[in-house]
Amino acid sequence: MKPLVSVVMPAYNGEKYIGEAIESILNQTYTDFELIIIEDKSTDHTLQAIQKYKDSRIHLYTNSYNRGISYSTNLGISHSKGKYIALLDDDDLALKRRLEWQVAFMEEHAEIDILGGRSAMIDESGNFIRYDKEPIYNSNYIKANLLFYNKKFANCTTMIRKSFITENNLKYQDNCLGMQDFKFFIDSSKVGRLTSIDRLIHLKRIHKEEETVRRMKTCAAQRAGLYAEFQRESIRKSGFVLSEENLRAINEMMTETSKKSYSREDAARLFKALKEMIRQAREMNVDYITELEYACKKILGERILPRTDIFDWEDGKEGGKLSSC
Repeated sequence: MKPLVSVVMPAYNGEKYIGEAIESILNQTYTDFELIIIEDKSTDHTLQAIQKYKDSRIHLYTNSYNRGISYSTNLGISHSKGKYIALLDDDDLALKRRLEWQVAFMEEHAEIDILGGRSAMIDESGNFIRYDKEPIYNSNYIKANLLFYNKKFANCTTMIRKSFITENNLKYQDNCLGMQDFKFFIDSSKVGRLTSIDRLIHLKRIHKEEETVRRMKTCAAQRAGLYAEFQRESIRKSGFVLSEENLRAINEMMTETSKKSYSREDAARLFKALKEMIRQAREMNVDYITELEYACKKILGERILPRTDIFDWEDGKEGGKLSSC
C-alpha cells in the first residue's frame, strides 16, 4: 500500500546530527509515510549512522560517488511513492506534528501546490537561538517576492504535491552554490501556488559546517553573480522586459544580503526600475499587481531608504511619489 507522504532526506557528512533528524520523522504523530534517505558518498560515518535504524518505513539509497544535494533530492523524489513530498535536511529537526498539520492543510486546499511553515533556529547542541521570521501566507505576495529573492520561505519546511513536480517537470538544479531552493521556488512560482501554515514545524540547526553558511563564505563572488542571474531569469520569465540599466539597479541594490548604506543615486535608480515593473505589470494585467506594488514599497521603505540621506520623492523630482509604486 502506497504511503500518502514521502519524506526525502539527502545525507552527506551528517553523522553528528542525522540520527536526530531521522528520529524526528519516525516519531511523527502522522504515520502514513516513507522516509527516503539518499546517502551521497559521505567521507565520515553517515552511512553507518543511518543503518542503525531498522524501520520498514526507511528506504536507503546510496550514490556511487558524491553527486550533490540537488541530484540527491531529485533522486529521492523519483523513488517516492507518496502523494506529497516533504523535505528535511540531515541536520535539522521536524517537530512531531509537522506531517499531521501539513497533510491536513493540503488535503483541504487543492489549489495549493507547495506548503511551508514556521521555523526556529537551534545551535549545535539543540539549544534554542531564536524564531525565524514569520513566513508569508499570501500566495500572490510570495510570487511577487520571488521576482527578486526568496523571502521567508524555508526549503525544509516544504510539502509539495508530487503531481505538481512531475506535471511541470520541476527539478532542483545542480551547480547552484547552495541556492537550489531559490531557483526551484522561482520556477514553481511561475506555474503554481505557494503558501505557509502558521505553525512551528521545523528546527533549523545553525553550525559552521552548514552548507549555506559554507557557500556564502567560500564562494561569495560566484554566488552573488548567480543570484543576479536568477533575478534576471525570474523577471524575464514573468513577462517583464527591462533595460540593462534597470536590471543592473535591481541586481546591485537587491543583493542576497542587504548593504550597510546606499547613495541617493542608488535609491533613485532602484525606484526607477521598480516603477517600470509596476507599469508593465499593469499593462499585462497580472493577477498579483496589488502584492507587487506592496512588495516594491517594502523594498524601498525598509531596505533602501533607511540607509540613504533624506530623499525627495515628490512628483517631478526623480520620477514620482513613492506611493505610485
